[in-house]
Amino acid sequence: MAVNSDYDREFSYDIDAYLIEAYPSMNMATRRSICALAYEWIDTELIEDAIDACIGHYAKDKLKILKKEEEDAS
Repeated sequence: MAVNSDYDREFSYDIDAYLIEAYPSMNMATRRSICALAYEWIDTELIEDAIDACIGHYAKDKLKILKKEEEDAS
């Protein structure tokens, strides 16, 4: 059986587009500063924590998948 390997594996987010929609009165210079700050604040660990939270809601309940450290501790 062929497996479909075409699925979304990458995450990208347009911070500027969000700022324009959420804060329409914010000027470009301020948006530029906020975008730079956001890149400093958002790191891989923050994104991985969000992914782990998704796994907590989906995989643990439906597939009984545990993170490696949790399996080793059992």
